[in-house]
Amino acid sequence: MPVLLATALSSCVLVLAAAPSPQEGTEGVPVRSEHVEAEADPRTNRAESTAPRVGQDQAPAPEPANTNTPPPPTEPAPAEDAPEKATVVRGARPAQTASEVTLGRDILDAAPRRNAVDLLRAVPGLVASQHSGEGKAQQLFLRGFDALHGQDVELDVGGLPVNEVSHIHALGYADINFVIPEVVQSLEVTEGSYRASQGDFAVAGTVRMELGVAEPGVHLLGTVGQYGQRRLVATVRPGEDAGTFAAVELGEGRGFGAQRGYGRASLLAQATTSLGNGVTVRALGGSYVTRFDSPGVVREDDLLAGREDFFSAALGRQGGSVSRHQLLLGVELPRTGNGRTKLEVFGVLSDLRLRNNFTGFRVDVRGDGLEQTNNGTTLGARAEHRRSVNILGRPVALELGLGARSDSVEQTQRRYRESDGTFFSDEIDAKFTQTDVWGWAEARLPLGRWSFRLGGRADALGVEVFDALAFRDPRHYDGQGYARSAFGVHLGTKAGLEYAMGDTADAWRLFASYGDGFRSPQARGLSEGERAPFVSIRSAEVGSRKDGERWALQLSLFGSQVDNDFFFDHTVGTTVYTGETLRSGVSAALQARPLPGLVASVSATLAHAYVRSSDTLLPYFAPFVARADVGWDGQPGWSWLGASTTLSLGTGLTFIGPRPLPFDERSATVFLADAHVAVRRGELGLRLEVSNLLDARWRDGEFVYSSRFDPSAPASLVPARHFTAGSPRMASLSLEVHL
Repeated sequence: MPVLLATALSSCVLVLAAAPSPQEGTEGVPVRSEHVEAEADPRTNRAESTAPRVGQDQAPAPEPANTNTPPPPTEPAPAEDAPEKATVVRGARPAQTASEVTLGRDILDAAPRRNAVDLLRAVPGLVASQHSGEGKAQQLFLRGFDALHGQDVELDVGGLPVNEVSHIHALGYADINFVIPEVVQSLEVTEGSYRASQGDFAVAGTVRMELGVAEPGVHLLGTVGQYGQRRLVATVRPGEDAGTFAAVELGEGRGFGAQRGYGRASLLAQATTSLGNGVTVRALGGSYVTRFDSPGVVREDDLLAGREDFFSAALGRQGGSVSRHQLLLGVELPRTGNGRTKLEVFGVLSDLRLRNNFTGFRVDVRGDGLEQTNNGTTLGARAEHRRSVNILGRPVALELGLGARSDSVEQTQRRYRESDGTFFSDEIDAKFTQTDVWGWAEARLPLGRWSFRLGGRADALGVEVFDALAFRDPRHYDGQGYARSAFGVHLGTKAGLEYAMGDTADAWRLFASYGDGFRSPQARGLSEGERAPFVSIRSAEVGSRKDGERWALQLSLFGSQVDNDFFFDHTVGTTVYTGETLRSGVSAALQARPLPGLVASVSATLAHAYVRSSDTLLPYFAPFVARADVGWDGQPGWSWLGASTTLSLGTGLTFIGPRPLPFDERSATVFLADAHVAVRRGELGLRLEVSNLLDARWRDGEFVYSSRFDPSAPASLVPARHFTAGSPRMASLSLEVHL
């Protein structure tokens, strides 16, 4: 089925495109797309209403719209000396595929969100596993892909890229622990790789976090909880613009078991202002630092024999430290006619030191522990231009983009003794510079109830590597390492088709989409003069959606094909090339606001992933994922609480079906329930949050491989089950002050 799906759609929709539905407003949510022009609806020949609809989430309380850019005209002026007045609609761009979704702050507030990983769990079909401590990047699963720590999911925070190229620990390593959840106003999710703007690592999809603070003034939040949880958050929003703010977070805890302590500090600040004459600038900056411990894994047979308990730590010395410093500067230029241009430059400094030992003493009696370091500097720039043109008397909306990103990285990998932590072997000592230069274009053409989209993207990748340990022979080492360079180009097509089944804005719409995605290679694995071997992914999707005032429903059938895929087992550090892999599945998502103050987001994804040559399942992917976020916020009407008192209730439910593991094993089913209750009167608020309400004994990560944690035991290569424990029931109490 996946082969037929990909083949049929790629041939049928290669030259078709899906244009957006009439514009939907989202008051109170600062969005990446800034302002959106109110285009005439080709089906009704009139401008669409500005009333927000459930398909494009809005904040629970109306806020002044983000004013990062001057209001655009709705149509080109007929003559330069007689400009027409514009009708402005502010909000996110309407969906152009069946599975695009925007999760607003009201949905994010429906369930407890203690950290960045809790935000990601709201994304339909996405599993985020935090199995190695509070400071390490989460392992992600989406649409049949085990994205490891980010290699198949593109993450973006306010325009800043998160994925790190050729990372020492995992390709596309994406650590979002620096994000303060209180300043994320929305998640813009594009599943699949069907849009031309999606870049490196946008294989299973793209998640963009838009930043802003809901209320003006000063907000202080202090939290205490079980297992030594302590957290302090302060946000400042000086004016009416939700996108201008500063926020700081301090947190620490000893964790729910051995080797789970952590401490972190994060600062995020953003400002937008108009310089006059139609020029608007934006600045986003932040700093983050953390130190954390990691428990490692527990062998299942040790647990059953009583040698270890469920929350044991296999070995000490595991954990690490991270720092990240980042800055983005952007400018939106004066509008000319009906076009607009945005320029951005950004820089990121990142540093990671990580110690892991997942196999104990299997390889060496001194210990198998690895210390990895990755110090990176990222510099980049991008330009985007949008405008409408007439071609053969038909309006065509164009989007164009150019960009470049250069990463300079130093990385090492050493083995250390478990007895005293000293090093006894150097395995990697490398420096590299990886530069990606890209351009993309996309056009959409409405024809009555039909809309067509066609786009393309080109990425040129150049890599220079210096490996200090290459060809090193301990018997006679008199060299100085080995240098090499490589270059390659990836070309991709994006296309889609949309059909509206009615003339109203809330009519059902049918979609077909196709896209070529890619992920860049591991720099150290390239040889001299090699054409940089991008991993290319072809994906297709058919589906439908209905966006109404109170209800939004999405249904999609998807499939993808990877020519020369590989499976990286980060527990033992081995890469296995599997050849061609195929993935297919179906997903459904519902967002509803049936009553005032009540919001619900429910989704389910069923996926299948296998190696075509052997017809075997890929390990670790998530075949079935379901998520429900339900919350209510309003005035209870109880006189003893006072007329100005508001009450909030919410829950988040997660179900993850058994995942395939190596050697025909299966993981256990996971069901988790989180809940919160909050009350606010005037400037003061009190919030009680409970995660894992049912106190389930669940395994956050499960693996199958050989290990030996007792150095006196005989060595064995027999595979065994291992797991990292998920958190038990944890309660916290927060006091909020709004000034």
